[in-house]
Formats: sequence, C-alpha cells, structure tokens
Amino acid sequence: MAALLARSSASTAFAGRRASGVACPRAPVSPVCIRRSVVSVRASAEPSAPAKPAGSQEYVEDSEFAVSKISFGSILTPVGLGLLFWGFGAYFLLLPGADLSSLFLIYGFPISLLGFALSYAQLKPVPCKTTKAAFALRESQMTDIQKQIREDVTRFRYGDEQHLEEALDRIFKPTRPGGVARKFLPTLIGIREEVIDNAYALVLEFSSTLDEAKWNEFQPKIQSFFGPGIVATVTKTGAGVDVALICDGSGAGRSGKDKKDVLPPLLPGLKARQQE
Repeated sequence: MAALLARSSASTAFAGRRASGVACPRAPVSPVCIRRSVVSVRASAEPSAPAKPAGSQEYVEDSEFAVSKISFGSILTPVGLGLLFWGFGAYFLLLPGADLSSLFLIYGFPISLLGFALSYAQLKPVPCKTTKAAFALRESQMTDIQKQIREDVTRFRYGDEQHLEEALDRIFKPTRPGGVARKFLPTLIGIREEVIDNAYALVLEFSSTLDEAKWNEFQPKIQSFFGPGIVATVTKTGAGVDVALICDGSGAGRSGKDKKDVLPPLLPGLKARQQE
C-alpha cells in the first residue's frame, strides 16, 4: 500500500511539473526542434553566392568631345535663317540695321541653303559604350584600324548611306558571285569597348537578317580586312550579330607600316584615308 501511494505521488509531481512549464530532466527532444536545427546547419554549410566583380562590365557613355561630333547642319541652318529674317526685317524697316540688310540677305541665303543640304545628307553617329577596364587598355593595345573605326562611326558623316559602307561592300561583295545582296547587308547600330580574355576588344553591333552560318562564312574575310593584330569573332544576338575585334597581343597593326584604304573619305570627292 505504501508503495502504491509513493508511485501515485511521483506521478502527480511529474504531471505538475509539465503543467507548470518546468522542463523535465529527461524530456524527449521535439521533432520540430530537430528539423529547425538541421535546416540551420544546412544553411550555414551552403556556400554564399560569389560576388560579381565591381565595374568589370559597367558601361559608361563615351563623353569624349570632338568637333566632328557636332552637326554642322544644325548650326548653319538657324544662323542662315536668322540672317535672312533680320535682313528682310531691316529691309522693310521693321528691324534696325537697314544699311546692312542687303549684306544679311547675301550671306543668309547661302548659309541657310548649305545648312539644309548638310542636314539632309548627314549620317548620325552610332552610340558608343565603353568600360573602365577597356578605357585603361585603349592606349596600350588598340590597333590603328580599331581606333579609326571608333573615331569614324562616332562622328557625323555626310554623303554616306550607312556607317562602314565601303568596308561592308568589300567584305560581303554584293555585286559579285557568292556575295550578299545589297538589300541584305547588315547595318551598324552601335559599338562597345570591352575587355575579353584580358585583351582590348571593339565590338561592332549589327542589325542583320543573315543567318549565323552566312556570317561564319565571311568571318575569315572580316578578320583579314580589319587586321592585322586582331581576332574576329561572330556572335548571334537578338537584334542581329555582334562582331568582336579582339586584340591578339602580338602588337601588330600598331606600327603603321601596313597601309590600306580602310574607310571612305569624310566628304565625297576627297581622297580615301589611309593608316598613318
């Protein structure tokens, strides 16, 4: 009887401890606690995602100033129209300067006419994006032809239908057998300066309907035309094709010994420019 009373009092004390929230010395561990511990251990064991290199491919707009990047048509047109307006106003005594009205009219007419002609015939520059790493390698690795291409396509041109017009004619040969029809010639829409495999690269962005196989067919011609000292790669994109002119590290193409007519003259009738 005494044993039964002792066992009953022990059970009552154990129940009281559970009701009061006091942990029992040998209480079993909850499965929820085990699951949480496993999850926390796995989370701490998983490697964190590698951080992207800061500024490696951070593009910045080309803000280099040059007179050739200014549209002469947008300057001459308002100047000529202003002289004409002032000349007519002074002639009819609506504005001061009646003695100079004839001079304003004489100079205002050809200036405005030239401004209209240049505005009609101008070819706008393509956008140029560069990275800080590529800018640092520009002076030490850029070939003469890469420099000439970048300077030519980022300035206003007059009388050309599109950028790199003569270069595309020589590469794709639209008037010869095996060439590409002129209506299918690619159009340059932008350029980028990047670092590819620790080498300076000038990437030409083309809008094109040609398939990748056709581009790969002309890849050796592209490399030989824009060489020496570069390796040309062709990559299909959503907008068309990217042609990357990557410096091969040989230093060729920077001495100026190999002269060739790379690009057409700035204005019609001028002699084609050559590498210095």
